Amino acid sequence: MRIQKGYAGFLVLLLGTTTAWPQQQPTVKATPLLKTTTTITGQKLEYPGKNPQVTATMVEIPPGVDVGWHEHPNIRYVYVIDGTLSIELENGTRREFPAGTIFVEAIGTRHHGMNAGSTPTKVLFIDHSEEGQSNIVKTEPPGPHREGPDDHH
Repeated sequence: MRIQKGYAGFLVLLLGTTTAWPQQQPTVKATPLLKTTTTITGQKLEYPGKNPQVTATMVEIPPGVDVGWHEHPNIRYVYVIDGTLSIELENGTRREFPAGTIFVEAIGTRHHGMNAGSTPTKVLFIDHSEEGQSNIVKTEPPGPHREGPDDHH
């Protein structure tokens, strides 16, 4: 009798511990979002040479807001999280980048970004620059091509 009780206790202990063993952990899923050697205009990527600095900035652009004309002397990665980011280049080309889009902005090319939608646009910018310098240079709008009320884009 004493052996049966001990054996039964051992079985309960064994069964109890087997159900408590950790389940196999889920695997990590990696989804490549961008692999490129060029900007959206085909420029070859080059990194700052002396004292590189990386800056990541989350920006929320309200509906109807234009960020103004500017250019980037170095690489800028852009990931649109919510809404749609519209970018017009100095040559008049305009592109729409919806949520989930990631790209590299043009380097040394005047452009402006805007939220032409009705909801806020949230964007993550990752800039490369020389240490202590901004990767955003404000510029004047380009002269000859200006969008007017008669333009139909």
